Amino acid sequence: MTTEKMLRSNRGVWALLVAGAVTFPAAFAQANTLSAMPCQARAKAVIANTSQSFHNAGSSVQGDVQAAQQIVHNGGTITGTQTPNTPANLPVVTVPTGATNLGDFSLNSGQTRNLVAGNYVARSFNLNSNSTLTVSGGIVQIWVTGSLVIGGKANNGGVAENLEFFLTSTSGANVNGGAAASALIYGPTTPVIVSAPVKGSVIGSGTTLNGGGQVTFDPNSTCPTGL
Repeated sequence: MTTEKMLRSNRGVWALLVAGAVTFPAAFAQANTLSAMPCQARAKAVIANTSQSFHNAGSSVQGDVQAAQQIVHNGGTITGTQTPNTPANLPVVTVPTGATNLGDFSLNSGQTRNLVAGNYVARSFNLNSNSTLTVSGGIVQIWVTGSLVIGGKANNGGVAENLEFFLTSTSGANVNGGAAASALIYGPTTPVIVSAPVKGSVIGSGTTLNGGGQVTFDPNSTCPTGL
């Protein structure tokens, strides 16, 4: 990866670099966590990496959908371009050295937790109903080696690219009814089920949007042009 690509997550720094206003060392000093999300995964609302994408009644996608197999319409709506039968060939992103270990992370109803910008790893990650996860200081990247369940609020109303989940197994991910998330969810080898609003993007081996499931693509999450 080139230095330019590594800087894609910090748009302000990138603009200064292009203008020649700061040097590369200064840019690194100003930058927060560097996003590990492949640019291809940041370009669409929903990607079913190796399987089908199901869109059930009462679901909606504001953005583009790509699937390795069929895009199955069971009453859901899609506003953007639909690209079926096109594998994305997105790889698992490995856990970086030095990531903070969260163990089996869980927030119960009524609990709130803030994570500051950085890299984290968890065996499982569970936000129960009426729990709240906030992020601060820039991009929070969380590698989950088991299952992911979002039943509460995850960076709700925040910048989507400031909360990025990387799933490395086949254990599954669920955004349950009653939840709300502003995040990028990246699970190229695991099925992802969405039953509540997500602002950002959703990538799974296969994807299912149930009634109440909404994915609203955030164009601000895409990589800068030319990277």
